[in-house]
Amino acid sequence: MLQVLIVDDEPWVAYGIAHLIDWESLGCRVGGEAHNGQEALAYISRHKPEIVISDIRMPGLDGIMLLEKINGLQLNTKVILISGYADFEYAQKAIRLGAFDYLVKQIDESKLEETIRRAAAELEKGQETAFAAVDLFLDDLFELLDPANRITISNFQANRQLAAQYPHYRFLGCLYPAASSARAVFHGNIASLQDISAVRFRTGQNKVSILVNYDEQHHPLALLNFISEYVSGAEYVGISSIGLYSTPIARLFQESEIAMFSSYFHQGAAVAPYKRPEVPDTIRKLLLNLELSVKENDKEQTGSLLAGISRECGGQQLHIDQIAAIYNQIVSMIYKYRGGMSHADEMEYLSYEQIVRLFHSPEQLFRHIHLFMNQLARQEVNISNEQVEKVIAYINQKFTEDILLSDISKRFNISTGHLSSLIKKQTGTTYSEYIMNKRLTMAKELLSNTALSVFDIVQEVGYKDYYHFNKLFKKMLGITPSQYRKL
Repeated sequence: MLQVLIVDDEPWVAYGIAHLIDWESLGCRVGGEAHNGQEALAYISRHKPEIVISDIRMPGLDGIMLLEKINGLQLNTKVILISGYADFEYAQKAIRLGAFDYLVKQIDESKLEETIRRAAAELEKGQETAFAAVDLFLDDLFELLDPANRITISNFQANRQLAAQYPHYRFLGCLYPAASSARAVFHGNIASLQDISAVRFRTGQNKVSILVNYDEQHHPLALLNFISEYVSGAEYVGISSIGLYSTPIARLFQESEIAMFSSYFHQGAAVAPYKRPEVPDTIRKLLLNLELSVKENDKEQTGSLLAGISRECGGQQLHIDQIAAIYNQIVSMIYKYRGGMSHADEMEYLSYEQIVRLFHSPEQLFRHIHLFMNQLARQEVNISNEQVEKVIAYINQKFTEDILLSDISKRFNISTGHLSSLIKKQTGTTYSEYIMNKRLTMAKELLSNTALSVFDIVQEVGYKDYYHFNKLFKKMLGITPSQYRKL
């Protein structure tokens, strides 16, 4: 929904405009009112409304001056100026400065509605154009930010003709509320600010990555000021270590992602620098004892040890990639000692991105393992072919959603392990492979037969992270989605 700011030095006029039309029916909402130009400018800088309706004649900062200030902020904001009488000279100047329209009081309801419709349509058209352009940029970044890529910061800047103004670099990983609109979190341009410059790009449905360039030695507060002013809407911000011209850019990107996701997973600080903790010896000892309990099928001891590992991971605030490594080590134990059981093969190896998407705390993650281990001990029941076909039909209907195998097992009252083996027997693949293949097949169809942007297709097929999808697509097909579309 588009946000509208109404500006008039007469409060009753601003109130009247706010209640003149049905804003929601036009896809808009009145986010606020301001009664002078300075108050309006402060609101605009903070909230970035898509539409501003402002009186042209106000004491101090008038409507024309406010329009000039908005232009200086480089916002894609549609400004509609209003006046108490027809003033051709003012109208000419307003249009010349980029005002979207010029209305005369008393404002006619139908005229205001028509103007807002046009402004909304133009904003929507501009947003579609922006996303079409950013598809190519994101595809390029997928290659650039691959951990196996050794491209340095200096190479990155030279290839894109970006000036290196300062000696130090950091990546910021910014996670926004799930409800954030794409426009609210996406900035595809290069921002040049005082004592710092930044290149920003969107890497997920509600995730933005920012490469900042500044002088840590002479302007140590520049980074914190930047975060406070420009990234304040993010729930979690991960900050990489300092990089220099020769630093691989992918390393800084991955550090910022790990710091951001780790803070989210532990419900930690809103702004978290990358500082890798050591895995304590207590966890190593717990893992050794856990392997013995898994081997001996000791359910009680296994549960106790998993709870201990969970507490240590949370208490030591281990990074999410370290927790993922511990999780996958436990999965290896299950395959090693219980893999002979037909229903033990669906305990999946997970990346840290998948863990963050599927679980919300160390407790939940390791409880998931414990429940699975308990299910391994349960007696399998005979399931009819008809019921298996119903399960497959349900998966085919829901594969674009984030649905766990455990959710399906509860729905059909089949243990997760046994359901896993049934799906593999029926389809020839594991559950996760089946979901992935369905999503990739759908993605290929949409790439070939629609004009949807790659970013939209990622969400249509059930993924939320563009970067993860691009990596998966290339791994399975050998080319990126954008390259596939050109075939």
